[in-house]
Amino acid sequence: MRAWLLPLALIPCGCACSDSKDAPPSAGSAGGTAGTAGGSDSAVGGTPGTGGTSGGGTGGVEPYLDCDHVKVEKSCVDGWCRIPAGCFIMGSPKDEWGRGAYDEDQAKVTLTRSFEIQQYEVTQAEWVDQGLDNPSEPPGPTSAGDCLEPTCPVGNVNWYEAAAYANLLSEQHLPALAACYVLSGCDGAMGEGRECDTVTMNAPSPYECEGYRLPTAAEWEYAARAGTKTAFYSGPIKEYPKTLECAADPNLEKIGWYCFNSGNTTHPVGSKEPNAWGLFDMAGNAWEWSNDVTNGIGHGPTPLVDPDESNGFPTGQVLWRSCGPNATARSCRSAAHFFTGQRSSRGGSGGFRLVRTLPVGPPPDAGTEMDAAGDAAAPSDAGE
Repeated sequence: MRAWLLPLALIPCGCACSDSKDAPPSAGSAGGTAGTAGGSDSAVGGTPGTGGTSGGGTGGVEPYLDCDHVKVEKSCVDGWCRIPAGCFIMGSPKDEWGRGAYDEDQAKVTLTRSFEIQQYEVTQAEWVDQGLDNPSEPPGPTSAGDCLEPTCPVGNVNWYEAAAYANLLSEQHLPALAACYVLSGCDGAMGEGRECDTVTMNAPSPYECEGYRLPTAAEWEYAARAGTKTAFYSGPIKEYPKTLECAADPNLEKIGWYCFNSGNTTHPVGSKEPNAWGLFDMAGNAWEWSNDVTNGIGHGPTPLVDPDESNGFPTGQVLWRSCGPNATARSCRSAAHFFTGQRSSRGGSGGFRLVRTLPVGPPPDAGTEMDAAGDAAAPSDAGE
């Protein structure tokens, strides 16, 4: 039986709450509820993030929060981009229009490990190349869905299946990498709603895991921002009278597929402008699973180092990042934490991209030949 996105425990709504289709995949299931903790979003099959919204915003940061961001340079090979360790300001300023009132506090975050991240969302061709049936499904009368070309993001994938796919890539790496996820008591075929009784991380933290995995919320936002502090990596968000209005946003139009331009379906990856790291579709195409669970009240303003919000993978809501073809502009902001889902949730336009912590060592020199993982090419006897 397919499991749909389920809401967090509700907190009384502090403002007039309204219905919305601005939510991750539900394949037509109306399982959502109106806004939480003063919010104005609701979800058709999804969970709105916390709280009301503020106006304006051009990327302001409190002086005490600022940090010296590393130089942002594109370093991508064979669909993987190297992101150097560094610090950034996670969350949104209080004057950013459309922000969540309680789950987007700005905090200085330091990531001590460099990582590689897929330049594009995992495509249907890549999924099928693993010998898996394509689970993607076209949009329905009232639900967002997937385009069905090989270069479209794979959709209708639940969290367990994304984690299992990451393990497959780890096994196939030369030399093989230790799989990040230990999935036990699994039932069902990949792409058909596989579910597992338990999941644990094969390392003390995601950052110490050797193989491929889903990004932490901090890694995802660091990669998405690419040194920017505005709502989108292309600039600030446009204000509208209603936060849930599906209207054009000039800066978002350049970089993402969302409710105003998508036709309620995903599109072939890489069709919009990338950010400065060279990453595509970080502000709209498929919804993307993350590694983190969420409590709906954010991470607070305290400085963080390598934040891990997987919390031992308890049963609970996992955070979606990026945004899908049915999302309004506010949900596509780099800081948005509006939507979550059970690990068994699946539906059209629900996809993912993977990351891998890079081995400790100096970055490759400019002009150094790099392998598909974004590491400096290893000697031939190393198996790379």
